[in-house]
Amino acid sequence: MPVIRVTCPENSLTAEQKQQLAPLLIDAVMVQEVDPVTEPARNATFIVFNEIPQQNCFLGNEPFWLVEGITAAGFFTQKRREAAHTAIGKAFVTVLGDDGSEIELNGVHVSPAYLLRIYALLIEIPEGSWGCSGSTYSALEIGHLIGADQDPERWSELKVNAARHSTARPS
Repeated sequence: MPVIRVTCPENSLTAEQKQQLAPLLIDAVMVQEVDPVTEPARNATFIVFNEIPQQNCFLGNEPFWLVEGITAAGFFTQKRREAAHTAIGKAFVTVLGDDGSEIELNGVHVSPAYLLRIYALLIEIPEGSWGCSGSTYSALEIGHLIGADQDPERWSELKVNAARHSTARPS
């Protein structure tokens, strides 16, 4: 049940685009926690669009989007992080379309070029720090709530990762 925050200059997305983008971003991040995405997981995820006044936003006079997917530590492996980043980019292309622009950056072809102005940050909250309804929830408790325990392979991966994160926590 991630929290997703999209920060962008005001009016860089229409109300309709936000409405289309929200479920795509939820699925982009959520599918890395539980696959397939369950209704309880989708319903426990919220997304916030923070629009900043133009005079407070700077990136070469171009619109940009900062997408923060905040999850409990333990759900992501590097492969899952990369898949989430790819899915976030695809969500924007689905909604904003391909404007035909392209750019090459260090030998990598990027199209549409506005993908370079989408910063996706996956923020993993340390074990024991995720709270809801006045209680603390572990990654395993969250995994059980959202149905990650229905896939034995995924559940095993989460248990190993959560144990690693729990052991690494200094307090």
